Amino acid sequence: MARYIFIDHNSGYIWGDSADIDGKIVTGTPVEVAAALDASLEEDPALFTYWQTHKSDPERTYDVYRADIGGSEVIGTIHDGTDQETIEAVLRDCEYVTSIARKEESDEFDDEF
Repeated sequence: MARYIFIDHNSGYIWGDSADIDGKIVTGTPVEVAAALDASLEEDPALFTYWQTHKSDPERTYDVYRADIGGSEVIGTIHDGTDQETIEAVLRDCEYVTSIARKEESDEFDDEF
């Protein structure tokens, strides 16, 4: 089972760990886990379109790392996403997988009548 750690593009902080989202282990694709993470942060994922992108995309929301392969098993469940040592351990020991971007969907029409 893949374990994903999400680092927020804007703050550089760890925003979520699929091993503990609202006290549950969340499985799925990085996009599915990102939506579950946003839901846990009281964001309605139904209001957004999510897609995988790359680190050079300035529109990305999260950079996603795998914490269940290589030497990354030493990273315990993350409870403080602002701890600099933990962030550095993720960047150093975990494998970058993808980035996730999201766009808020609007019910408004682009054309004016």
